[in-house]
Amino acid sequence: MNPQTHFLINPGNVPLSPLSLHGETLFPQWVSGTHQRYREACHFIRRYYRVVFGARINVKAKNLVVLFDEQHRLRAAVGLIPAEQGELFLEAYLSAPIEKVLVARTRRSIRRQEIMKVGSLAADGSGAGRLLFVALTEALHALRRDWIVFTGTSQVRTMFSRLGLSPVALASADPQRLGDDAEKWGRYYDHAPTIMYGHVPPGHQVLKANGWFKQGGRQYDVVA
Repeated sequence: MNPQTHFLINPGNVPLSPLSLHGETLFPQWVSGTHQRYREACHFIRRYYRVVFGARINVKAKNLVVLFDEQHRLRAAVGLIPAEQGELFLEAYLSAPIEKVLVARTRRSIRRQEIMKVGSLAADGSGAGRLLFVALTEALHALRRDWIVFTGTSQVRTMFSRLGLSPVALASADPQRLGDDAEKWGRYYDHAPTIMYGHVPPGHQVLKANGWFKQGGRQYDVVA
């Protein structure tokens, strides 16, 4: 079976809890390549990277988790790529496939099919980005994806920390490994991007213990 097809089997059955930001309800939603708002979400991501970093990126993920508000406005988005679909962009920074790197670091048996690469995070600056990580953790837990890998800037790492989550650094994202392609990333590498991994089940337990997955979510009053 095609891995992407397997991943996209009725993702709408994966429940994502509404979350609250300064008393405003935000609604997590799956948006795949066939969704009517997929192109809008990709444009939202590309614009964010262009404005914040002066970067010109392509959104390769065909699966997104997004946050909409009550007026159906897009507030945050992030891409998900199952590691078994092929070589991951972040593996360009590593000296071995991601599953081998994780096995060496954790001394656990980890299959590539257990790993989800998360990337192309974009948010409107209101604090929605941090709530997106809550929705993402809930989604990965429901999908039984136990390991998350991503390239995180200093700001992204701070978001995780403020949620009580503790992703682990694997390596610095060295732009020299990309050759000429590094130029399209603008000022991105000025923000100390680092390859990170996290174990989803403990992270889910932390958020659950803090009340994030109760009906209606938990009110969040800290700006990201």
